[in-house]
Order: sequence, then structure tokens, then C-alpha cells
Amino acid sequence: MAIRKAEARLETKSETADPADVIEELRRRYDRLTQSQKRIAEYIVEHTETVAFSTVDEMATALDVNPSTIVRFTYRLGLNGFPDLQERMRELVRGALSRTGDPTNGGRIAAHLEGTSFGVSLSRDWQNLHRTISGLDADAVARAVSILTRARRVYIVAGFSTFPIAQYFALILDRLRNHITLLASDDAFGTFRLIEMTEEDCIIAFTFPRYATATHRIVLWAKENKAKTIAITDSPISAVGQIADVVLLAVSAGVGMHNSHVAPLAIANALLNGVAAAKGASALERYSRHDRLMNRWDAFLLKVDRGD
Repeated sequence: MAIRKAEARLETKSETADPADVIEELRRRYDRLTQSQKRIAEYIVEHTETVAFSTVDEMATALDVNPSTIVRFTYRLGLNGFPDLQERMRELVRGALSRTGDPTNGGRIAAHLEGTSFGVSLSRDWQNLHRTISGLDADAVARAVSILTRARRVYIVAGFSTFPIAQYFALILDRLRNHITLLASDDAFGTFRLIEMTEEDCIIAFTFPRYATATHRIVLWAKENKAKTIAITDSPISAVGQIADVVLLAVSAGVGMHNSHVAPLAIANALLNGVAAAKGASALERYSRHDRLMNRWDAFLLKVDRGD
């Protein structure tokens, strides 16, 4: 009890009972935590199911910290100790399972590929997509769609292996609305276009491990200029995830030396469909005009019609 009172004097407690608010609180406070506290926060975010069903001693062993350090940390978050943290994590897990079921059963869809490296890879992609969908915040997606639809200009940024997702997103979004700017975070020339950014604009950043430093810098610039920021990332406590106005999480764990981008691409596609629905007739007309122009230039190979 004494520990709780001491911690309460350091931080104002969160009164909400929504389990998702624990993750949001970690995102909000992460940059102000000590290194040991950051390790605990990262473990909670990345191992929700483990936290939900393990003891404080087991979690302490995994982190190589004293159990009392974890207990004090839960009080710092405004919780009633470790059992309170566990119950909220269990609610998150139960909610995810109730929405999409158990991914391990669906993973048997790749049973005929069992024993192959590509079978393992495809199963992991399926699990990543399942976990991403089950954890998706519908309100956050709606906010992102609203921002992308209403912004005067949309800047899209990514770096290294994540850039192809941003390129695809920019290509399709440009068919739905105007004033789209694609930026490779390591492209020094392209960043000059950022000087015109204002509070009427928005930026959407795709960022996954290993996180590109330049992507973080560009999002910081956007925040400085009061532009709306959207992050598509793997963790709410990633560098960009901490500062973005809207964070959409996608699982990107691969089985090899590189990330899997199946789930991030699915999130990108969902946002594009959301924008198309929100803009309605204007998006359809712009898309149709684009297709008419491409057809006039014979840009695509078309299937040959075969008569009876």
C-alpha cells in the first residue's frame, strides 16, 4: 500500500477501465520512462498474451528484473497492481479472439505445405494478418480515413524496404484525390517539398524495424508544423508511434532475416478503400478519368476477346 501511495504522488492515476487505455498510456509516457521501465513497457506491448496468463515472477524472470519493479510500474500506470494489469490484458486477448477466432486452427490451411520453408513463411503471414485484424481499432481507422480525405495535401513517407508499400499507397491514393506527395525518407532532394507543409496537411508514415531515422525526423517536422500525422507501424511505442496523432498497428514479424509486409499492405489497402468510400462520386470520377487516359495511351496489356 505504501508503494502505491508513493507512486501516486509521482503520477496522476488513470481512472478509465478500458484495457486498451493501458497501451495508450504506455505510448503516451514511454519517452519519459527509465530504461528498465521501457523494457517492461515493451514486454507488455509485444507479449500481451504472455502477460495475461503468466505470474509476476515469470514475467520478472523473462525480463531479469525484480518482481517488485513490475508491481511498482503497474501502480505508476494507475492500476491496482499486477492482477489489474493481467485482467486488462486478458480482456484484450478475449476481445481479439471473439472477433476473429483462434489463428492456430486457421493456420492448418497450409498443412499441405508442412515441412517446407515457404509453408512456414505463408503460415506466419496468415498469423500476422489475423493478429493485425483482431487488434485493429475501428475508430482509429475511421479517424485516419477522415484525415486522408479532408487534408489539403497528403505526404506519404517511408524508407528502405518499407518504401514499396508507401509507393503503392501513393499510386492508388493519387487516383482517388489530388495533391499527393511521395517521399523516400532517405531522399534529400524530395524533402525540400516539406517546406510548404501546414496544419491543413497530413502525413502518413510507414515505419517498421529497422526503423528509418529519416522517417522519424520527417514526422517530427510535420508535428512542428501542426500537420496531422498517421503512423502505420508495428508498435505504439515505436519512435513514430509515440508521436503520431493516429496509430494503426500491423504485425510484421517474418521467419527469415527480413520483415513480412503482408499485414502492413492490408492496412494500406483498407485505408484506400475507406478513402474511396468517403469521397464517393469524386473519387470514382477521378479514377475513371485516369483509366481513360491510360487506355488512350495503351498503357496496359488487355486480354484478347475471343469470339464464339
